[in-house]
Amino acid sequence: MLVDGRSVVIFSVRVQDFGTDMMQMISRLEEKSNLKFSITRKILLAETGIFEQVLSVLSGGGTIVKVLSQTERREVISRKAHIISKNDGKTIVRASSYFFVRNLPKKFVNSVRRRQRGIGSIIIEYELETFRKIIKIGYDSNSDTIFKEYYILFKGKVAIHVKEYLMI
Repeated sequence: MLVDGRSVVIFSVRVQDFGTDMMQMISRLEEKSNLKFSITRKILLAETGIFEQVLSVLSGGGTIVKVLSQTERREVISRKAHIISKNDGKTIVRASSYFFVRNLPKKFVNSVRRRQRGIGSIIIEYELETFRKIIKIGYDSNSDTIFKEYYILFKGKVAIHVKEYLMI
């Protein structure tokens, strides 16, 4: 598929047996993009936990979340952020997020509005029980990035919609 003049491969994710189905989707993505992803890239595509923690471990020295822009309109906060390696200052993830204010606790929303921390850190601070549902994975050949798109559900409702471009 061509998007804005670049080659992009995207798969929607429908999962019955998460481990098997996700590995099949990643294999199809590798086949369509004519690549063999590293184990690190595969893990990052399939990861549904606290992403900042996994990136800190993989980068070997921690990460910083830098909020580039944030706006709020009609009960939706839109945010663009980078996750940066503390070791070398390189951007390892570019992310776009949409927070659905009415589906989140007020204290969580207030923390997001302060623009100082990443989603995972805020979830941990307030001990929110959330579920991540990956809806798409893909590869962009122009930037050699893989990406995933997912929902973070809280109390059964979509609370946050996230799209992450993985620079690793």
